[in-house]
Amino acid sequence: MKKSAVMFFVLLLSVSLNATSDDTDGNVYLGFGLSSLALDSERVEGVPTRSPGHTSKIGSLLLGYQFNDRWSLDLSLGTDLSNNVDTNQFAVNGYRFFGEKKWKPYISAGLSSFSIDDATVDQTEQFQAGLGISGALTDKLELRVGYQHFFEFGDESYNDDAVSVGLNWHFRKPRAVAVAQSTPEPQPESVPKQKEVVDTFELLVQFDFDKSDIKSVFKSQFDEIARVLQESPSISMTVEGHTCWIGTEEYNQGLSQRRADAVRARFIEDYGISADRISIEGYGESRPIADNNTKAGRESNRRAIAVILRPRIVSE
Repeated sequence: MKKSAVMFFVLLLSVSLNATSDDTDGNVYLGFGLSSLALDSERVEGVPTRSPGHTSKIGSLLLGYQFNDRWSLDLSLGTDLSNNVDTNQFAVNGYRFFGEKKWKPYISAGLSSFSIDDATVDQTEQFQAGLGISGALTDKLELRVGYQHFFEFGDESYNDDAVSVGLNWHFRKPRAVAVAQSTPEPQPESVPKQKEVVDTFELLVQFDFDKSDIKSVFKSQFDEIARVLQESPSISMTVEGHTCWIGTEEYNQGLSQRRADAVRARFIEDYGISADRISIEGYGESRPIADNNTKAGRESNRRAIAVILRPRIVSE
């Protein structure tokens, strides 16, 4: 049994010393402990060392290192404060903690050396194993309450027990408080507002009396309308022919048709516009835009017109 206990201690101590790569940074701690040590009844002749009134009350100072949230190791030096049995103790202990809460259970294992006045054997080295609970009173102040059982290594089979309570002050840096970083909502790309506008292109060709010939002065208008028709293959147009009121209605009707057809032929022949995109309509003298009683008015009424509406989308 002693051999198994020693092997368990060596394993626990080895794991503790190699645990520095775990979750949190390590820190040194100092502590003070008080334990009630019930010595084996065979240790001191004639003294009931296991009775409550004769147990040693050991006050201890300790120096330790907390490797992470799960492992720690400390050295302690204690002496009897009650004068029941004059006992001094030096101990090395390793601790394994469990859980993530403020209060954590733990197991412990270690080695200790007892110096006991008036004992059958005044100096003993022992293995100890125990369990307890650790509580974080603050970020730096820790409370430990535990129980330990001691096995003597020598020829004598001493078994001692202790119940202890201690306070440890950890010299750790304040833990950074995680501040939730608000992730800005992705904003939709700004899409410019758009609207539809309609461009208007007008053709106005005027004719001499009783003529359907197109004068060269109107070429620029033909160029512009032809460009629009070439750029927008889906657009078609209607050419309207008109006359003044001189002549019979039947004659003027035919003249207005010839004027509209002359305009249509110009787009087809000179600009290559498809014939099925241009329709014509002759209105004769029925739609004057000026007074036929005046020369200037009659000249204005001798005309052919076309209007193209081309919609397009623009950003506001």
